[in-house]
Amino acid sequence: NGDALDLEQALRRAAFTDPLTGAWNRRYFDGFLEAAIDRARENRRTITVLVFDIDEFKRYNDDYGHPAGDEILIEVVRALKSSVRPSDRVCRIGGDEFAVVFDDPEGPRERGSRPPESVYVLAKRVQRQIGEKKFPKLGADAPGSLTISGGLAAFPWDGHDAETLLDRADQLALASKKQGKNAIMLGPGAERVCKHDGDDLLD
Repeated sequence: NGDALDLEQALRRAAFTDPLTGAWNRRYFDGFLEAAIDRARENRRTITVLVFDIDEFKRYNDDYGHPAGDEILIEVVRALKSSVRPSDRVCRIGGDEFAVVFDDPEGPRERGSRPPESVYVLAKRVQRQIGEKKFPKLGADAPGSLTISGGLAAFPWDGHDAETLLDRADQLALASKKQGKNAIMLGPGAERVCKHDGDDLLD
């Protein structure tokens, strides 16, 4: 019966969703990324992953309390969802660590049509949106005080499976932090994707 089906769907969704922000959770992310890479391998396409965390998040939590920290996490997910495409996935994979899987199952467009927005444009939009967010609970510090450090890695060049790809994105995010925060570093494969987005990548 329909009600039981709806309930089952709701429960399944709850199992894969972060209750605070409504983003997909780590369990969903792991499964989705693996499946997306399998698909991409079959269709000779690319998958790009952005991993980032919020700079100085612990300080916001300590100085303003957990409700302010929660507000930041909720708003970050809202900014992410408004910055990406419907086929991309916004996931919260740790306390203040997020991942976006840029997955366009349609693949490159017909030549001559408007090229899709590059993953780099999307990633920079995410960064800008978060930097411009207003956080009422942070009071005077609210505008423009939030920055992120991230890494952008692309399959198949930066990693040959979900584990190596995520690992590479993590290393790049760490390098962004060390470099002085508020940066998104790209792996060589991600640079290649960002340069060629809209072309047939694997010609």
